[in-house]
Amino acid sequence: MSSPEPENRGNYIIARKTIKAKILELKREEEELLRREYENFQRYLQGEKTVPLYAATKQQADRLLKELNGKLREREYPLILRNDTYRIEIEQSPYLLKIPVYGVWGGIRVPIRTHNPITSDMRCKEAKVIHKDNEWFVYICIEKEVEKRIPRNIWP
Repeated sequence: MSSPEPENRGNYIIARKTIKAKILELKREEEELLRREYENFQRYLQGEKTVPLYAATKQQADRLLKELNGKLREREYPLILRNDTYRIEIEQSPYLLKIPVYGVWGGIRVPIRTHNPITSDMRCKEAKVIHKDNEWFVYICIEKEVEKRIPRNIWP
């Protein structure tokens, strides 16, 4: 999958990157709520439109179905979090991620460890929650304004 071209803003560009993170030490209740939201997302994609699912997550599922033209493969799909529905608290270590789930005001807050730091000058975009080998991960798309670099000619 190729990255989109960076957005051009004069001497700056908007660079995009995906930060990978592992969700750490879930409490039993958090695990149950996250698993329920994740499984209901899968069920919704398969056509069970009455499953309890956070409203914005339903919208993301509908968007995914539209992109796939209704042709789902036999696999699990990442739980897609719209950027206005989740929050990362970067002032603490490990970071805390607030994930929206159906029926829980304010969602659940879980600790995450990222492979790269997230700084206050980055804008978090869409995130995807993945369940693999009995562990939870989140892939966070970020944007950051960076100065353009003009390559120097290495030949005299």
